[in-house]
Amino acid sequence: MHICHIVLNNLGGVARTADSLISDHVKAGYKVSTVVLTDLDLLWVTTFKAAEPVIIMKVADTLFYIGGAIQQIWVAMQLSKVIANQKPDIIICHTAFVTKLFYISQFIFGNLSVPYISYIHTDYISESHVKAQTDSIKALSQNLYVSIDSWINLRAIKQASGLVFVCKTLHERFLKLGLNHHRVAISYNPATPDSKNPPFNSIADSWLNNSQFITFVSAARFHDQKDHKTLIKAFAKASETYSNIRLILLGDGDLEIEMQGLVNSLAISDIVLFAGSVPNPRAYFSLSRAVILASHFEGFGMVLLEAVASGVTFIASDCPVGPREISEVLKCGTLVPPSDVDALAEAIIDHVKTPQEKVDRSELIAQFFSETSCAKNLEVLIQQIVK
Repeated sequence: MHICHIVLNNLGGVARTADSLISDHVKAGYKVSTVVLTDLDLLWVTTFKAAEPVIIMKVADTLFYIGGAIQQIWVAMQLSKVIANQKPDIIICHTAFVTKLFYISQFIFGNLSVPYISYIHTDYISESHVKAQTDSIKALSQNLYVSIDSWINLRAIKQASGLVFVCKTLHERFLKLGLNHHRVAISYNPATPDSKNPPFNSIADSWLNNSQFITFVSAARFHDQKDHKTLIKAFAKASETYSNIRLILLGDGDLEIEMQGLVNSLAISDIVLFAGSVPNPRAYFSLSRAVILASHFEGFGMVLLEAVASGVTFIASDCPVGPREISEVLKCGTLVPPSDVDALAEAIIDHVKTPQEKVDRSELIAQFFSETSCAKNLEVLIQQIVK
């Protein structure tokens, strides 16, 4: 059997989960190909290496988000050609967005015969929520486009041969939309082994290995979803009580310069470090007091699992999907209301006031978040579809 995985890029928890599944499929003796829609980030060039072939379409990320319908149809046309050439027996579409593109691609040459699984990694409902605008014809057109786009997304998911949700609460949110699919798997993302140990940023090294400092780490791209603004303001507030705290921000993105400006305006540039993207944040996590994730929404919150796998706890916003379920399963972590500067600042202060919690949740991680269980859940679903 030939399994084809389609992913947007090789960054983040989605890519790491896909990479784990691809490796498992190859070990199981399947022919596995991978289609990457955008160019590979060089820090993660070894991702998907188990697949043969790995096809990189090299479409600019920005086309998907600012280009609109015409560009997405063009990408779907190119994707249709790739899939027709590969002739897979089943497609795994990682994220609702990729599912939509593949769904459109199947209409281009009138071939709807390839079964596909939509692997829902993210809170698509929160992602697609856009406040309606009524003050102009342009805004009304935008509202119409968003409505049509959302309809296509849900149609693509409903027409899938099977669905995988990365946590129970994500599935429950989709059920509220009437998405009661007959083939569904709930499969937590795996805590993949940590095999890389890149050199530290020199400043990060001096903070993390200095007992006089209490250092927190956040690993998230600089995007509105991740709400760095609340995190930075909360950290500034907490630093008024404890001047020896430090914050390392891992990641990059469109809002990085804006967040650097906010740090400067709050006069905390000496205690906040923008360390850039790293292929393995766990080396930073393991030496931190706690990992912080202040997102408005998540699909799962992979960094929280990675934090606990590294032996530390976390502070996270209690957004609709992800952090609470991880906290309940692993029996650790502090949750605060999203966008609440005061609550997040108080949580940081509480962690400084109390002895550090070194957590050993290896048994729970092995039980719920193993690569084996993740691969098995998908394997069962595939066999139901192609039998």
